[in-house]
Amino acid sequence: MHARPYLGKWRGRLENGRVKWGIIGTAWIAKERLIPAINAAENSELLAIASRSEEKAKDFAKTYSIPRTYTSYEGLLQDPNVDAVYIPLPNHLHKEWTIRAAEAGKHILCEKPAALSVKEIEEMVFSCCQNKVVFMEAFAFRFHPEWRRLRQIVDSGQIGDLRTVQIRFSISVENSDDIRLNPSLGGGVLYDIGSYCINGIRYIMGNEPLEVQAFADFDDNNVDVSVVSSMRFPGGRLAQFACTFQSDYNQSLEISGTEGIIRVNFPFRHPQIMIQKNGKEEKKVFQDPVNAYVSQVEHISNCILMGKSPSYSPEESIANLKVIQSVYNYLKQQ
Repeated sequence: MHARPYLGKWRGRLENGRVKWGIIGTAWIAKERLIPAINAAENSELLAIASRSEEKAKDFAKTYSIPRTYTSYEGLLQDPNVDAVYIPLPNHLHKEWTIRAAEAGKHILCEKPAALSVKEIEEMVFSCCQNKVVFMEAFAFRFHPEWRRLRQIVDSGQIGDLRTVQIRFSISVENSDDIRLNPSLGGGVLYDIGSYCINGIRYIMGNEPLEVQAFADFDDNNVDVSVVSSMRFPGGRLAQFACTFQSDYNQSLEISGTEGIIRVNFPFRHPQIMIQKNGKEEKKVFQDPVNAYVSQVEHISNCILMGKSPSYSPEESIANLKVIQSVYNYLKQQ
């Protein structure tokens, strides 16, 4: 079942060209990334925060001057003044609260990975279409201008014909209580930072893999903590990514073409692009000061205001989950 992305004009209550946002949950990424982004966005306003902990809700409201607090997620969804919600809850709750938000008529920015299976994401997208609300998965890097520049360099032929893509992403997760190490909450390195690697590879390649293979290391709770995967794309192009919870923080991307190489430092955070030909660095594009999280919020808010589908569409989310699921399916067969 494939649900079509939302295309119709939403006829909700929007005032002064600004979308009023509510946040369901008090996760770190909401605190460090999305709250500042919503506050900085020209077309958005942070109206409400919900937490099942009254103390956390009040602390967030006080710290970030959020007008309204709720001690239940349902309470926030019932607020008629909230136009859209950001969902940074643990992975296993994304489906439930996306569908509930859609049924309440709220537009949705859902933290990645949007779901834990293709079936889940298709049900979520279908509900959003049925309720005529905008849905977008929160891959902020896709809204950074350096990624558009990267694609332009590849498409322009500056490095010849694209042959291989390699991405590495590592962080250190040492706390055994971290939700990313909890299998019942949708933990695992592939869902977490591996989803970025797959998304980036798909974007650069411009299509979907024909075949995937993978190896993984699992902890005592059977949670994947390191994954290496290889992919075969049309035209004999190959890709590989490695992601782990067991190393120092690092991100890198390398794209090889028949006439040159592109290297990108910290591609998902502060991308810096370097082009190499004949063994020599030819050009460096320094970090663009744009905040991708602000761009992401402004984009989805504009879509809500103008009745358009996001450039990072629900179909993209479905496609990304298909690859994630393919990697997990391969691992299960080993």
